[in-house]
Amino acid sequence: MAFSLRLTFVRRVSSSAFLFRAEVDDEVVLYLLLDREAGSVRPADEDGRPVGVRRLDLNDGTFHSSVNADEDFVLLASHLAAQWRKPGSPQLEVRKCFG
Repeated sequence: MAFSLRLTFVRRVSSSAFLFRAEVDDEVVLYLLLDREAGSVRPADEDGRPVGVRRLDLNDGTFHSSVNADEDFVLLASHLAAQWRKPGSPQLEVRKCFG
């Protein structure tokens, strides 16, 4: 089954944190907060406040806290982190098509 994902930069939340809107097949599924100082990607609300305890560690790529229950978070956070690592700063938009 073919699908696409898109991560779009929304705004800077602080000097080290960036809010992204995450979509799968053009539907918003969640917001992600990439925080360089904390070294993590976390789910967030649309104002950029972290939601829950799930997170992806940017340093070692480890997922923490009940990640098995949310495949969208795993997929989207992984792609955001991978793109962030390439140039060393968040991109304005990340698009991927599968299948």
